[in-house]
Amino acid sequence: MQRPYTSRSNVRLTTGTRAGVAAGLIIASGFASGLAAAQEAATSSAIEWPVVRQSDSKPDSKSSQASPDGSEATKSSSETASSPILSAVRLKLSDSAKTANKDDVAALTGYYATSSATPLWVSNDGMNSKATTVLKVFEAAADWGLDPSAFEKPGAAASGASPEVLAQAEVTLSLSALKYARFARGGRLNPPSLSRILDMRPPVKDPKTVIADLAASSTPDKYLEDQNPKHEQFERLRQALLKSRGKAEPERPVDEALLIKLPSGKILKKGVEADEVALLRKRLKVPASEAQKETQFDVALSEAVTAYQVSQGLSPTGNLTNATRNALNSEGAPKAANPKQNEQRLIVNMEKWRWMPENLGSPYVWNNVPEFQTRTIKDGKTLFQEKIIVGLPEWATPTFSADMEFVIFYPSWGVPDGIKTRELLPRLQKAGGGGFFDQLFGGGGGSAGVMKAYGLTAYRNGKVVDPNSINPAEIRSYSFVQPSGGQNPLGIVKFRFPNNHDVYMHDTTQRNLFGQSYRALSHGCIRVQNPIRFAEILLNEDRGWSPERVRQSMGQGDITLEKKIPVHTTYFTAVVDDNGRVSTFGDLYGHDSRISSALGRAMNFDSGNSVETASIASDAPDAIPGSEAGYALAPGVEGKKSKKDKNGKQVSKKSAYQPVENMSDAVSGLLNN
Repeated sequence: MQRPYTSRSNVRLTTGTRAGVAAGLIIASGFASGLAAAQEAATSSAIEWPVVRQSDSKPDSKSSQASPDGSEATKSSSETASSPILSAVRLKLSDSAKTANKDDVAALTGYYATSSATPLWVSNDGMNSKATTVLKVFEAAADWGLDPSAFEKPGAAASGASPEVLAQAEVTLSLSALKYARFARGGRLNPPSLSRILDMRPPVKDPKTVIADLAASSTPDKYLEDQNPKHEQFERLRQALLKSRGKAEPERPVDEALLIKLPSGKILKKGVEADEVALLRKRLKVPASEAQKETQFDVALSEAVTAYQVSQGLSPTGNLTNATRNALNSEGAPKAANPKQNEQRLIVNMEKWRWMPENLGSPYVWNNVPEFQTRTIKDGKTLFQEKIIVGLPEWATPTFSADMEFVIFYPSWGVPDGIKTRELLPRLQKAGGGGFFDQLFGGGGGSAGVMKAYGLTAYRNGKVVDPNSINPAEIRSYSFVQPSGGQNPLGIVKFRFPNNHDVYMHDTTQRNLFGQSYRALSHGCIRVQNPIRFAEILLNEDRGWSPERVRQSMGQGDITLEKKIPVHTTYFTAVVDDNGRVSTFGDLYGHDSRISSALGRAMNFDSGNSVETASIASDAPDAIPGSEAGYALAPGVEGKKSKKDKNGKQVSKKSAYQPVENMSDAVSGLLNN
């Protein structure tokens, strides 16, 4: 047991003074018992919170021991005078063990128990300059998306205050400093406790490292603020937060073109002549040439419509559909401002950035689920950006980080257990007779014929089995595999980054779905548009391959990356662009609402389910223009007609998941995960 530091006058015992030695042993024994009791109380009363410990940070001073005024020090008369304060600090920590974070108390107990320890924030003259700067950090916590009231501040501790008062100030400041460091790095929430698919481990530092760094730092205020994330998006969100709390900006004049309303009606295409075309020209600011009438739908106007549709995530047909009319009309509608919700959304997204790894990698892949976008970024530059399709709310895509390890061309596909139990099994139980696959696929031709038609093979214990012999009660013990080919839902290429959720990125046979603005449509995995280009980017970064070299290698199957590329699948509902403009996205899975409540402010955010789209309308093409050749709608899947009200207007509806009656109506929807 390390003997607590005492003043020199108390430790000069002669060998001939047995009574004094005995007294000293009794004192030391008493302190050891008290310290053990404090540690036991801390262990039993505090709540465990699983974090990723990081202890490799280096203090910003070469000194391993600093005096209260920041200068390097050895034991001196001022330190000797502080020992009554340290004795009181140790007692105060024992009392704090019942209410404070147990890891923080243990770290401080260990620090103040050493013979070289000195108070960090106080002296006999009261609180020092370091304490003053750290208190300012607590007061400015809101500027970093934290709650200032979370950090307890000590009462007045002026010159001449008792050791007990000074010790209380020391303990309060130390505990608050450790809490700030923990909260700044995402430790105020445990993401998996909010949702099991928030599979993130905030990079919280070991409090022993933090207190050692603070003791060695001449600028502890800077050290604490530096614990906040360094990610560019975090800082952009922070600046947006500060701006939102400033003076309200004057209303900008409304663009007169936005006030033009297009009446609903029939589809207008290139070459037609109609009075509404003149309105469309004014709305898109595309005047007719001298040789054209204002009412003539020409090539230039069609190109302008196409560009607008692309910007809105609509099917880029170049035709004026009701979905496009509604999107154009809604831009001019007044937006109901909700400053409190907007501010809280920024804070919630800043909190999620605290959970991210400190080093994202270079390059790294960023799949942002609510945005339906993937990016590959290197040194701050975007190498690749495309649309993605993510999980339905019932099959939510999890939030996690993993390393890309494999690019697999022409992959086979095995039906995941989740789809077996949640999709195949209910249909089997409902069938109630006949062959399993006869009922599942709609009947006709026998089970073997249906299996052959869809290229599926059933296995058990590695051996092929008769489809009609499948026991529904043991559905998980069977494997259903589809080899590569035109019907394989994974398409040409699969991107695997091994993880606990069995989630990966892949091509798809349902390319028409990328034309929808709402793309939470999969069974959890991530479908990516233009996957061949994505493969070219990854393999160029990994091996320096050219696009030609990549295409030559497509026949070799699995390619193992030589350098693992981090993949971050995130849930950010607010993203700030280079110009400081904040784009917000729907709270698809309700994570933001749960996080906001956990932060102490209950608030519901828009789920973003009600979205107008054109790609599922009757005028939508089977494939998105510009996509790779050879793709069409999957067997049995047709473009669904958009619903209209009695006035002929498009009706928005939520993308609620509805299981269909037989497999032939949903083979791609079911088998595309």
